Amino acid sequence: MWVLFAVFYGILSGVHSVFKKKAAETSNTFFVLALSSTIGFFFVVWCAEEAFLTSWQNVLFVFSKAGIVALAWIFSLFALKNYYVSSLQPIKAIRVIISFVVGILVFNEPVIWWKFIGVIIIFASLISLNLYDKKIFKKENFIHNKIYSVDLLNKSYLKNRTKFSLGNLVEVGNRNSYILASQLDYVKKLNKKRTIAIIFFVIASILYEVSGIMDKLILNQGVTTNQMQFWQMFFVSVVLWICLLINCLIKKKNLIKKADWKNIFIYILPVVLIVGDRFLYMSLSQPDVLVSVVSVIKQLSPVTSIVLGGLWFKESNLKYKLIFLAFVIMGIIIVII
Repeated sequence: MWVLFAVFYGILSGVHSVFKKKAAETSNTFFVLALSSTIGFFFVVWCAEEAFLTSWQNVLFVFSKAGIVALAWIFSLFALKNYYVSSLQPIKAIRVIISFVVGILVFNEPVIWWKFIGVIIIFASLISLNLYDKKIFKKENFIHNKIYSVDLLNKSYLKNRTKFSLGNLVEVGNRNSYILASQLDYVKKLNKKRTIAIIFFVIASILYEVSGIMDKLILNQGVTTNQMQFWQMFFVSVVLWICLLINCLIKKKNLIKKADWKNIFIYILPVVLIVGDRFLYMSLSQPDVLVSVVSVIKQLSPVTSIVLGGLWFKESNLKYKLIFLAFVIMGIIIVII
């Protein structure tokens, strides 16, 4: 049963990532996270009586985990807001290795050779997908630069000072060099934006995996699923509202717009989150659960995000990415068997 719970979590986690990106398109990142987590807390407030029965040591343990979760949410949403969903998700491959090794070394889970093969297939597929995306990104930039070079050689237009349009470029006389420089500057900024998004998502992926390991450790201390969700959502909400307040003070203005309160995706996010986390905690609380296998099943998250996000945001080269995802799913099946 814990395998099925983990599968549900993986799918819902992927849906949650796509909805986060959609919610942050028109609203402040901190506001999206703070409001959605607060709504999520209200969904589990009925667990308050049970939540206060746990020890203060366990509450502090959950508080430290909540801080890690809040940071992971912030880094991942800033990354998702600035780059393609289908291009960032393969980075989650690092989580497979971390959790698989921790499951064996920390939780003394059995070493089974075919599971290693499945993990290697998943890791290799996601890394290959990431390299493919990088290649496509560079190729598109190369094509743009090639167009500019051809245009520079077209002296007949320059001599006659005739407007020459090519794609989104409009060249007029000696202004040609200025327009070219501005376009190249745009490409450089795009490269920088992509690099920062990848770094942020790597940090978020590592934090998510640390949080996932802590989930099992906390549940092993006798903390129930209800207690876990209550205290985590409470602390995460507090941390994120403080982050939003600090951000407003730094920028010296109110970052919350009136229209932000009408952003429907902010209200959908907590539903997906609470249900998904409940499945995860139910899976991890099972006595026969294998943390390493749960981590591998979680890779359904990037699969879901790439497919749903790619279709929703009309991202390029999606059909080629599906080939890599087929190998990811094959690897997951091998590990589960």
